[in-house]
Amino acid sequence: MDADELPEDTARRECKEETNLDVEIVGEAQTNLFQENPKEGRMLKKPFALLLENIPESIRLNEPKHQHMDFVYIARPIDESQTPKLAEEEGTKLQWFTREEIASLDEQTEIFSNVKQYALAVLK
Repeated sequence: MDADELPEDTARRECKEETNLDVEIVGEAQTNLFQENPKEGRMLKKPFALLLENIPESIRLNEPKHQHMDFVYIARPIDESQTPKLAEEEGTKLQWFTREEIASLDEQTEIFSNVKQYALAVLK
């Protein structure tokens, strides 16, 4: 997150930077705790999941082992005619999967187990 961003703003920006897609963040409705006094604040979109991930050392990236705290949001393209385009510094491949294709991915070589679990949970 940048200093001036809310978590869902970061998710939208990162999606645009990494895939060139403009997205709408989909979040579970929450009780508005500021309804009586909106000057005090506002409710944020609830992430689908909050993760604390253990990241191993990477000599290639010159990074020590560390942890990432991830806010996982569900998003959908605002304009379905947009063509995704992977930012080359982010990865080597971008593709769409059906639920069945995700379920068949090997957690040892093709997908992180936590990514597989939340993808399948969203695609019920």
